[in-house]
Amino acid sequence: MTKKRITKIDPKETLSRYLDHQSNESKGKKRKSPAKISASLSNLHRERKSALVKRLGLIIGISAVFIIIFGYYISPLANVKSVKVEGAEDLPVEQVVKAAGIKSGDKVLDYLLHLSKVDQRLPSKYTEIKNVNISVKHFNQLVLHVNEYKTIGYIKKENGYCKILTHGKLGTQELAWNKISQDKPVFIGYNHEVSLKKNLQLFNSLPSDFQSQIKLLSGNTRRKSQVIFLMKDGNVVIGNLSTLKSKIKYYNEIKNKVGKNSLIDLEVGAYSRPLTPNEKRAYGLT
Repeated sequence: MTKKRITKIDPKETLSRYLDHQSNESKGKKRKSPAKISASLSNLHRERKSALVKRLGLIIGISAVFIIIFGYYISPLANVKSVKVEGAEDLPVEQVVKAAGIKSGDKVLDYLLHLSKVDQRLPSKYTEIKNVNISVKHFNQLVLHVNEYKTIGYIKKENGYCKILTHGKLGTQELAWNKISQDKPVFIGYNHEVSLKKNLQLFNSLPSDFQSQIKLLSGNTRRKSQVIFLMKDGNVVIGNLSTLKSKIKYYNEIKNKVGKNSLIDLEVGAYSRPLTPNEKRAYGLT
């Protein structure tokens, strides 16, 4: 029987090689770790420094803005020096400024921050004013930008003409004849607000091309339901409050047939005739 050859292995030698290999790896890792940690710390330091600089810059910037605003507010430059009114040509400037409550020496910023007070005061005082905006020029010059209601026409008063505005109210100012727009119709002979309101409602319901041809609306009628229009071409149109809107479509056809200075009656039926000399004088056509 053949004996197997036995090779002897020294366990210390094998374990020694393994331990040496592990030791070399650990040394390699130890050699690399300090560099990586140092780089991480350096990046972290830079990020913290950048964030700190940004925060300081923001704080300094905000502080500078507040210092500038506060310095401006307490300086004479922040006091109202003058007030200009734009968009309200027919209103008295001094009275508008007074009604707005603006005084010389008041702070400009106070009016910019409390615009609603001015926007409430002026419309309550003047029916012409719809709303108001405020701007500033040259640090201490206030500008009131007044937005007015549009004018439909004018009504004859004792000492002049008042605007009839789109929201149905009359203007506060009585204007001279040369101050009113000649393109807008004039309402005369209206002593009662109720009759004016009804005629105004009828006027607003009429086609715009017909409205533009009306020169004058007369309240001097024989009946409350009657309406009289003096046209820019010299014709006079008579109608009824409840039916004129439906009959106005016949006006251009009749006008082309009769020419100028004719009475076109649309109150009952539809017919026309030349105006008499007395009628022409009554309507100011002579």
